[in-house]
Amino acid sequence: MLRDIAYTLVFGKPVVLWLGLATLTLFASAAAVVGLNNYTKIRIPIEWHYRLAVAGLCMAAIHATLALSAYF
Repeated sequence: MLRDIAYTLVFGKPVVLWLGLATLTLFASAAAVVGLNNYTKIRIPIEWHYRLAVAGLCMAAIHATLALSAYF
């Protein structure tokens, strides 16, 4: 069941690939908040760093579950 969801094609690529890219984007965004606050005049509230990191961890858990479903 999970394997069917994980390998459903969206725009020609499996869902698990898109979730991995979304996870990478969330973690890069969390890092960018810190970088922008430290090295530029742009100020983003630090709460956004935590929100993006938690969203990235949740997305990573879903991504890992779907990716490993092919082996179970």
